[in-house]
Amino acid sequence: MDSIYQRDRISSLPDVVLVMILSFLSFKDCIKTSVFSKRWRNLCYETRNISFKESEYVDHSVSDYISKRVSFVRYMLNWVSRVPIQVIESFEICLSNPVGFEADIKSLIEFSISRQVKNLVLDFSSPFWSHTWDGLRYDDFVIVLPALIYGLQTLESLKIYACLFDPSRFANLALRKLSIGWLRLGKIESLLSKFPLLESLSIISCYLDEIMLAGQIRELIIENCIISYMSCSFNLPNIEIFKYSGDLIFFDFAKVNMILLKEVYLEFGVEYNNDEPSFSTEEAGDILSHLLNDLRPSRTLIVCFYLLEVIPECNDPVEMLCDLKTQHLVLETHLHPREFRGIKLLLDHCPNLETLTFEVLSPRPFPMASNGGINSQILWLENISSRCLRRTLKTLVVKGFCSSWNEFYLLNYFVQPEHGYALERVELYMPTWLKETPKQWAHYGAAMLQSTSNRVQVILHDG
Repeated sequence: MDSIYQRDRISSLPDVVLVMILSFLSFKDCIKTSVFSKRWRNLCYETRNISFKESEYVDHSVSDYISKRVSFVRYMLNWVSRVPIQVIESFEICLSNPVGFEADIKSLIEFSISRQVKNLVLDFSSPFWSHTWDGLRYDDFVIVLPALIYGLQTLESLKIYACLFDPSRFANLALRKLSIGWLRLGKIESLLSKFPLLESLSIISCYLDEIMLAGQIRELIIENCIISYMSCSFNLPNIEIFKYSGDLIFFDFAKVNMILLKEVYLEFGVEYNNDEPSFSTEEAGDILSHLLNDLRPSRTLIVCFYLLEVIPECNDPVEMLCDLKTQHLVLETHLHPREFRGIKLLLDHCPNLETLTFEVLSPRPFPMASNGGINSQILWLENISSRCLRRTLKTLVVKGFCSSWNEFYLLNYFVQPEHGYALERVELYMPTWLKETPKQWAHYGAAMLQSTSNRVQVILHDG
């Protein structure tokens, strides 16, 4: 009775309120409401956020997936033909390998333009493409941006992946967020000069000669790009968030105001896939030590296992690395002995650290000779006297906790009263895939840690 009464209460609301409620649902869930009753059948067409994702409608593993794709495109065209409203907030199309659908895609994009769209997503990349661009041809990119989009003044956010366009024609002065992917651009600065108000820029899997960026950008994300000259230089006085993942290259932050820097993410794990690395281990350690020094004002620092391994190999790691102002340090790590010296080095140079997070990755095999003679069971029992352990470190977080020996010896060191003087809380998150027996071991390991110190609260989370 209660559920019926609740449903009647919702149905008694005017259409304009129901449409507002629908706006909080995902597009797919919004469409599902059309089966509720005759009244609900057409309400979904009044949503201001429209999203068509091939992955949600087409299963590529089935034998008739080609006909399913045709049906999906027809469905998109039929759906937009029934939209009565004249203004929409967002419009998204994600369709891989759109060969043969060029005219249909153009029609859909022009629909969004006619509705004065603010946030537009056009993604025609394939999840099966390699970030190295191996096997890709120019004729894999068949969608061309319609001319009307270049002067669309309502546009505030634009994402274009694997889509051809003319950078010189843009005149969207209000654009504040831009994400480009799977594009070949000689120099990106000619494109960015068209967007004076741009605050967020993402460059994903692009093929570029070099990256030289200037402007009022607050958030910069560069991911899996091929940069021919292996260098990036920035003149960004307002940068707050910087995220980079990909090959090891040279960075020039000489014209960046680092005082505003809030978050930095550095991921160079792809270096392990390079048959012929561009730098020796010592050279890589020098480059990354200088990079950390440039980014030292960042309050949150997230680094990968590759960085942990190579920074101790630089010329003089203790002297070369400056103190960082980091308050939250996130280490993406296999907790392999090869990474321990890098972990210790960062802790020694983070005197203001308040929160330390270990994101434990799946184990990665190493040749035994690469361990450098480090014994994982005694390393953390040495007299490590990082300043943050004595004064500031209050919270320790482990994501992917399985209670392995490496995890246990590491955590046991931190919770001992004579080491983690300021530590108040340890939060352990088990992975969702962990089975029952390993879960029991994780509970046992957490209980053992708790018994080590009554002052520190150890909390175990189920995923």
